[in-house]
Amino acid sequence: MERAASISDVMRLRMAGDVAGLCRATRSENHDAAVYATAMLGAAVRTPAVVGTLHLCATREGERLPGLHWHALASLGRLRVETAVPLLLRTLAESDHNHRQLDEVACEALLAIGGPAVVRGLVDLCERLPHGRGYWTVRVLDALAALRAPEAVTPLLAMLWGYLPELAERAVRTLGAIGDPRAASALLVLAHSPASDTHLRRAAVQALHALPAAGWPPPHGYPAAEELLHTAQRDPDPETARLATALLGRTEAGRAHLWDVLRGVADPSGTGCPPHAVAAVCAHIAAEPGLFAVPEPGEHHALLTHHLREAAAPPVRRAAARALAAYAGAGAAGALVAALGDAHIGDTVADLVAALPEPVLSVLVLPALADLLARPEEAVARRRGAARVLGLAGRTDAAPVLLSALTDDTTPVGVRVSAADALAALRHTAAAPPLAALATDEEQPGTLRAHAVRALGPLGVPDTLPVVLACARSPHEAVRGRAVVALGAFPEPETARALGEFVTPGADPDLARAAVQALRDIGGPALPVLVRLAPGADRLPEDVGHRLVGALAARPEAEATGALLGLATAPPPGLRDGETYATSGERRLSRSTPAREAASLALTERGSARDLTPLTAVLGPDTWFRAHEPAVQALLRIGTEEAYEHVLAFCYGTKHFYPWHVDALDAVATARGIRLGP
Repeated sequence: MERAASISDVMRLRMAGDVAGLCRATRSENHDAAVYATAMLGAAVRTPAVVGTLHLCATREGERLPGLHWHALASLGRLRVETAVPLLLRTLAESDHNHRQLDEVACEALLAIGGPAVVRGLVDLCERLPHGRGYWTVRVLDALAALRAPEAVTPLLAMLWGYLPELAERAVRTLGAIGDPRAASALLVLAHSPASDTHLRRAAVQALHALPAAGWPPPHGYPAAEELLHTAQRDPDPETARLATALLGRTEAGRAHLWDVLRGVADPSGTGCPPHAVAAVCAHIAAEPGLFAVPEPGEHHALLTHHLREAAAPPVRRAAARALAAYAGAGAAGALVAALGDAHIGDTVADLVAALPEPVLSVLVLPALADLLARPEEAVARRRGAARVLGLAGRTDAAPVLLSALTDDTTPVGVRVSAADALAALRHTAAAPPLAALATDEEQPGTLRAHAVRALGPLGVPDTLPVVLACARSPHEAVRGRAVVALGAFPEPETARALGEFVTPGADPDLARAAVQALRDIGGPALPVLVRLAPGADRLPEDVGHRLVGALAARPEAEATGALLGLATAPPPGLRDGETYATSGERRLSRSTPAREAASLALTERGSARDLTPLTAVLGPDTWFRAHEPAVQALLRIGTEEAYEHVLAFCYGTKHFYPWHVDALDAVATARGIRLGP
């Protein structure tokens, strides 16, 4: 046994390129030093001396050696030592009864080495999977999936039924990842069989979906592949139904069946089908309308129109609307306009109408909608939909009729609300005075006032700022909330100061979230307020503190960096007198706060040379230790000699060494041209 060496000694050997010294250090009486010397040999040149040392470390006996074994196996994988494959396979297979928990690192090392020997070894282990214990069985399947090894298909298929029920789902996923068409028949049977449970059916359909589309449909004597998917298309699990629908959509026979699904549901005497499965058919038609094109599409248009009008479930009607718009184009205009009165899907339909192709939109649809909006006898839902379409379509010539609806007290509130939203979408600045008047009129319904003040934001007329500020202090919750959102469109210091009043520990969390977002939207003028709020971020609700940190992180100014740094390095709450973060022992985890952690991580994203000081401060003894690795990575990205020196100083001074420290030293050594070997 070599004399005791410290971790710092080992790091200096690494930075000196002393391979022989590292090999000797693996035999050190200092266990930690031996472990990290072993880890550092993973970056060495693959010489017989290095490989031999790692083999000895991986097989050394003793109670305190799992860490040494772990890093030895990892280093053998990094060096891609093919002669280590038998050792790694044996370690993987024996991990369920030797309690060393080396299965993961052995598997990762095998994947790093790759090649025929690894594939053969993993395939040979397949025979032991049904009787194996522990995680190693899962590791083998995942490794074969990652290697996409076609050699594994035959043994996996041969033993698939023996894997039921514990490993069948994982084996099916492995077959899907390999992507070999030979697995298709078995996967189709599993997808079709009522004996498969929900998870296994879904895995089978997912695996089929992962097979090469060019080879679809797979050869299958009887019944045809499409028929075996009929059951899966109606599966109670929506994801299984969606994937089966996509598979059926690949062939003419499959697409014919999907139309039959729509016909069967439309026929009162037809067989039932879950609403999500019908919606899946419509969604696939909407996503791939060209696949379903036929010379005479009239019947198909009628089917989709029927489901748009008659389907009981709103999700089906919504999906049918999207399918009809994509499949019929301009021909869908009449049915969609008629569906504007459907209160459950009206917004979706309005969005689809606004996206109809020209010239049908401008010539036929929009003038009719403007006329519809002006008719008081029309249903409220249809008038609301018409207003939404006029706003989304950018029809500035419709502004007068929208203004008329907005200001007419006899117009239903729902229509007036939609008119306010449409005028905001049109950026019609002439609407600012009536909107401001409505926002401050306490005789008006609160919902209308809220939408009116929210519309003032997109218009951005400076004269309306006092109105929005006043509404932000309204006792009406909806008015107050919408006003705070609207303030984000007024980049003024006065606005920022007002918003800062809503970001306090006792404030309504919803209002505080909206205020922080508005401060972020304002940009530069909000920076002084954000800086002032930063020290109290950890006293805010957690998500509000995160948003505040995010708003500061979005600003490139030095003041923002300073505020983040102050928050990240402030003494954690609750430390005893004279105690530091580094000396608080096991209690250090509980002393961090979400806002401080977020600030620390935000600083590590500032990777320019001017950020050296805040990054090194994040590496200080009283900082959140989980930010140390990303801070080191940021210094490495800066890539100057000064940054490298900070990385080395941090690593040399660390008391708890992790694998990422090894990676950091390797990065600095590589940048300086230091080789570990001849």
